Amino acid sequence: MTIGFDARFMSVPGGIPRYCRELLCALTAQSPLTRFVVLVKKIPRDFPAPANIRWVETDIRWYGWREQILLGRLMNSIHDVDVWHIPHWNVPLTLRRPFVMTVHDFIFEEYPTHDSTVIARITFAVRLAAWRLIISSAISRARAVITVSSYVRERLIERFPAAALKSSVIHLGLSRLPKAQSPDTVIAQPFFLVVGNSYPHKNHELVFKMVHEHPELNAHWYIVTHRDRFSEAHELAVKKQHLDDRIHFLFDASDAELSWLYQNARALVHPSRAEGFGIPPLEALSFGKPIIVAKTTSLPEILGTEAVWISPDDSDELYFALSNVLKNTTTDADGEHAKSRQRHARQFSWQAAALSTQNIYKSVL
Repeated sequence: MTIGFDARFMSVPGGIPRYCRELLCALTAQSPLTRFVVLVKKIPRDFPAPANIRWVETDIRWYGWREQILLGRLMNSIHDVDVWHIPHWNVPLTLRRPFVMTVHDFIFEEYPTHDSTVIARITFAVRLAAWRLIISSAISRARAVITVSSYVRERLIERFPAAALKSSVIHLGLSRLPKAQSPDTVIAQPFFLVVGNSYPHKNHELVFKMVHEHPELNAHWYIVTHRDRFSEAHELAVKKQHLDDRIHFLFDASDAELSWLYQNARALVHPSRAEGFGIPPLEALSFGKPIIVAKTTSLPEILGTEAVWISPDDSDELYFALSNVLKNTTTDADGEHAKSRQRHARQFSWQAAALSTQNIYKSVL
C-alpha cells in the first residue's frame, strides 16, 4: 500500500503542521511495509529518514488558485499512490484520486478575523464563499473524513449530513516537549500561563478584564503567543490599561521554554470560546498542573473532570478559580491531583492516532 500525504504545512509553526509531523512520524514507524509519498515545500532536515518515505518537493502554497488547480494535477500524476491524505479542508478541486481528509474545526466560518472596513468584509465574503465551495466538494468526494473530536464530527454532520456514514473521530496525540530551558526574559513569580494564538475566539480579553477588575490578585501573567496583528493589538490594549506590569507577552517561545513555563506556572488558563481539540490544556495536564478552562465546544470531551470549568464571559468566575489556586501554598506538583492529571494526558498518544488512521486507509481501498 502506498499513501500520499500532503505535508506542505510542516514548514511553518502551528497546530496543523504539528499534526502532519507527529502523525507522519508515528505512521512511518508503525508501518514499515507501507510506502509514503510526502509532499513538502522543502525536505525537512530534522525529520527521521525512514526508508519507506519518498519526498516530493513543490513550491505550491496553500490557500490559493495554484493549489486548487496545479496541486491536484501533481497529485493525479503520481500514479503509484493508492490513497491521498489531505490533513486539512483545502483539498484541490482538480484532485481525481481517492483521498481521506481531516477536519480540525469550523472556526474560520464561526469566528471571522477580518477588519471592520467595507473592503475587508467583501474580501472575507469572497474567501468564505470559496471555503464553502472547496470544503463541500471535498466532503462529497472523500472516501473517509477524520475529525479530531466528537464535537467537530457533530458540527460536520450538521453542515453535511452525508458525512455521517464516512466520518470517524481520531483524537490527536500529546507531543513530547523537550527538556525545559528557562526563557531569556526574567519571569516574575507567582505566575499564570496562557498559551495559544491571539485570534478573537481565543478570548484573551477575559484575562485582561479580570486583571483590570481585580488588582488585588497577587500574580503575574505570561501570554505565550505568535506575533501578529492580533497579539500586537492585545499588547497595545494592555499598555493603555496600565496592566503591563502584570501581563507580559512572550512571542514565539521555543518548545523548551514552553516546557519550563508549564513546569513553573501555578496554572494554565484557557478561556477559548471554540476549539476543535485543545492541545495547551492537555500539555499542562501532562506536567501535573491545574487548568482553568472555558466550558465550550470540544474541551469537556478532551479534558473530562480534570479541568476547573468557567464561563467564557464571567471574569469574576475566573477570579475565584485563580484565588483558589493561589490559596494552595504548594504547587501541587507531587500530589494525587497532579498524578491524576498526568494519567489523563497519557491517554492521548500519536501511536494510537496513527494506528486508527492506518485502519482508515485500509478501509477505503
